[in-house]
Amino acid sequence: MHPLRQESLYEILAIVFLVSFLIPSISISALRWTKYITDFSLSDRKQRFTPVFFIGCFYSIAAYMFYTKISVNHLIFVVFAVITALIFMLLLITFFWKISIHGAGAGGALGIIVAIGIGNPIDDIAYLLAGVVFVSGLIMFARLASNAHTPGQVYAGAALGLIVCFFPLYFIIY
Repeated sequence: MHPLRQESLYEILAIVFLVSFLIPSISISALRWTKYITDFSLSDRKQRFTPVFFIGCFYSIAAYMFYTKISVNHLIFVVFAVITALIFMLLLITFFWKISIHGAGAGGALGIIVAIGIGNPIDDIAYLLAGVVFVSGLIMFARLASNAHTPGQVYAGAALGLIVCFFPLYFIIY
């Protein structure tokens, strides 16, 4: 795995910002404005399909761009590919059950960092892991405190995110 060039870092950050914040915010706002969804919290499980599908498509496009158009190391593509897989798994589960997407994101972030840290020793990774675990705990606590999910939905989301993001990264990269 070769290191990232400074120019690549800016491209990556721009794509991550577009795919994970700007485009989803605009898309979900448009769905709310057209009354396709009743609220931004997507409390009705049936209304989650379209926004989650669109976000999965955006991540698929970003993974494709990292693979074919932007010359970065393969780790960035693999990370986006596993996140895309996680999003589409959550989409399938949403047909049957209201799993916590926030919990899955928190578990996925932890899985990605642990998988990368195993193969690439990082100075002070304990601080990074402690920070991610703390923020993940806050996210999951907030979902429970707001009564958006049951503990089972939050823990299942976190476990799914951890498993789906850790194992493919670990076995593909190493």
